Amino acid sequence: MNRTGILGGSFDPVHKAHISMAQTALKEFALDKVIFVPAYRPPHKMFLSSPPQDRYNMLSLAIKNFEKFFIDTYELDLKREVFSYQMLDYFKDKYKDTDIKMIIGSDSFNNLALWKNAEYICKNYGFYVIKRPNIEINKNSIYYKYCIFSESVMADISSTEIREKIKNGQDITALVLPETAEYIKEKKLYLGS
Repeated sequence: MNRTGILGGSFDPVHKAHISMAQTALKEFALDKVIFVPAYRPPHKMFLSSPPQDRYNMLSLAIKNFEKFFIDTYELDLKREVFSYQMLDYFKDKYKDTDIKMIIGSDSFNNLALWKNAEYICKNYGFYVIKRPNIEINKNSIYYKYCIFSESVMADISSTEIREKIKNGQDITALVLPETAEYIKEKKLYLGS
């Protein structure tokens, strides 16, 4: 049976830790592919800084050299808020003979109690969890047994940090791929008012 990891997010913008997270999951969990799913409007965010098309374009550029990385525009096409359990049900229906799990960071794992239908997701799918720096994994969590944990620790990069640096005229080349940096510069994204 094929193994697929689903990596959802705003990707506002996509950065090196997103790519590293996918690479780690692909290798450590012997996945056949990783599907990136950009959110149209995430349930936990009031607004996003860049339009869906720009976030999709940046993601396309970032993964173009990775043959086992793909993008699915399910959420962008719906043009509305989609919960993770709905997205996973969509993939289960689309890829019948595939083991599907979400790829998340340990910070998200510790907040699973806040997710809509977290128990349903755990029992029907489960998670690949990549450790984030300085985040202690709650081994007493009721969700712990539904997860497979990576031995690697991902880089401590956030899209919020990148947007702030751009707004303040600081260098972001250590945080994003060159193609992403070029796109942001060309489109004048995240400059603020």
